[in-house]
Amino acid sequence: MTKSFFLTILYVSVIAAYGQDTDTPLSRTVFKLSPQHFTHNSLKAGVERFNETHSSSFAIFLTGMMGNKNESFYGNGYDGLAGELQFRKYISPMKSYTSKNNRPYHQGVYGAAYLQGGYYTGEFRGQSQHYDPISGLYTWENYNYTENIANGGFGFTIGYQKTLWQVIFLEAFVGGGVQLSSSRYTGMNGNAEDFRDEGITSPLYRGILPKIGLHIGIGL
Repeated sequence: MTKSFFLTILYVSVIAAYGQDTDTPLSRTVFKLSPQHFTHNSLKAGVERFNETHSSSFAIFLTGMMGNKNESFYGNGYDGLAGELQFRKYISPMKSYTSKNNRPYHQGVYGAAYLQGGYYTGEFRGQSQHYDPISGLYTWENYNYTENIANGGFGFTIGYQKTLWQVIFLEAFVGGGVQLSSSRYTGMNGNAEDFRDEGITSPLYRGILPKIGLHIGIGL
């Protein structure tokens, strides 16, 4: 479903691009998607708004996550919503160039500072261990519990952005920052063991967080 949605957006963008006059001024407002988020049950979309000279901008993104309830043992059961605010300064502003095919395009390089935060909830299964002093045996019992997570972070990125047909915006960026998180459990047993994933894509992740990816957008 997400693959079809992404291909549909790309197709519409290309069709719209071919219908544009090559002298059309560069849009100041760009709607963007983050395709890499589709790989972990998330949809990230937002808007970048340039100043008049395309030398700086603000970008706002929202990310929605839906968990796979059938794999709750592996920590994929989070549902949540996150937001991100960026201020971008284009070290090399979005200037106009001409390709070998005499098609105009713009490109620029920016540095950005960002703030982000989110709230998530998930239902998981864990295991608790019980010792029977009479038999001397240990037994394991499965149980369900709910986890609520709030996280937040900040950091910096460097990015490169280029237009195709003056309408489609392609962007690549790299950077990193710090993410903090806190969690609250309901239904957690004593002597418990759970199977959550706390890697860099987990809402519970704490520490230095790399920020690398791509955005594809269309001028509005």
